[in-house]
Amino acid sequence: MDDMGQRSEGHTRMKAADRAVTMIEEADRQINLRRSARISPADIAGDLGTSRSLVYSYFADPAALLRAVLDRHAELLTAAGIEAAVERPDFASAMTDCSLIYLKHVVAHGAAIELCFRDKWLARNLDGAMHRLGNSIYRRLARKAQRELNYSAHDALGVVQILQAVPEEGARLVRNGEVSFDMAESLCRRLIAASIDELRPAN
Repeated sequence: MDDMGQRSEGHTRMKAADRAVTMIEEADRQINLRRSARISPADIAGDLGTSRSLVYSYFADPAALLRAVLDRHAELLTAAGIEAAVERPDFASAMTDCSLIYLKHVVAHGAAIELCFRDKWLARNLDGAMHRLGNSIYRRLARKAQRELNYSAHDALGVVQILQAVPEEGARLVRNGEVSFDMAESLCRRLIAASIDELRPAN
């Protein structure tokens, strides 16, 4: 293939990649707008003014589309350092750092992760990078909580899940204009630290 042919092929691939990104971003926007993960490729086609067959050529079904949305969020969280944060040596530091990263992420990029995984069917059946990352973060935080708080594995995971609601709610308030980001960040830090201190076993 000559240089012109190679450039043309590369340009076509780039355009295809750009179309996929546009579809993923539109799906993400709709999830946040509807406050629900119940969207379909047909919805995306309608809002983008393109054919359903084109969207289906990229994403065969809603699960494939949602997986792509969540994989994008996994990449962003990883780039933000969440896997380094969870390796902090103590539970309070790891939980706080992960929560602050997640707070910033949801404020900047929306609540698609929460909205997808609060759907019980999707939480059980939707695989992909975000599912693996989320499970890994939860397991590692729960092990720290179990070790430091002397809880069962089941209860330690419950503690992590309850504390995770703090940055989710803080981000929602920021996005709705009800509190400043600085206030949400400060409250997130203080509430998580105080909650963990309260849960520590008495000497």
